[in-house]
Amino acid sequence: MILATVKIKGTRPLLFHCFTPDTISLQKKERTGVAGNDPEEWKRTYTATSGGQLYLSSTYIFGCLRDAARYTKKGRGSIQSDLSATLQVIDDKILLNRFINNQGDITTNSSQAVYVDVQSIRNPATKGRNVRYRLGLSPGWETSFTLLWDVTLVNRTQMEAVCIDAGKLVGLADGRSIGMGRFEVVSFEANNAQKATS
Repeated sequence: MILATVKIKGTRPLLFHCFTPDTISLQKKERTGVAGNDPEEWKRTYTATSGGQLYLSSTYIFGCLRDAARYTKKGRGSIQSDLSATLQVIDDKILLNRFINNQGDITTNSSQAVYVDVQSIRNPATKGRNVRYRLGLSPGWETSFTLLWDVTLVNRTQMEAVCIDAGKLVGLADGRSIGMGRFEVVSFEANNAQKATS
């Protein structure tokens, strides 16, 4: 087994739109906005620590790398199934270098470190257009995470290639189909798991 610490830096905005316990409440709340246009939507769809540090779930990293593995060829196919079988993301929360402290002060100016992204989206069910309000991080966001995998299935060079492809071709979080969440790998440091844990 191999452990690798990967540090990445965002080259495109990262957009939050995750499912949280506040997304669907058991208690009735005052309605904000109208169907398809709720300016308060972003307040229910991001994750942050009690200190206001924004983070992503480890499942975002796993999904990003799994999708990127299809670009690393193995025979007539790819290493995607091998990577899915062996990859573990050790960190539960992938902490970002951005904070949110006062919800009232968030701007829609995308040059700010943290902002509200407002875009028109197409609802696939109704074919109509809705307005989506998402918390966004401007390029330059950073994070690091630790991966564990079986080197007999995916070697170190392949895993590093997958991480690079993930940043260039896949991206993290919401809006990936329009090129959001792209990043570059700043460092990739792999060690034997036994040495790293002793």
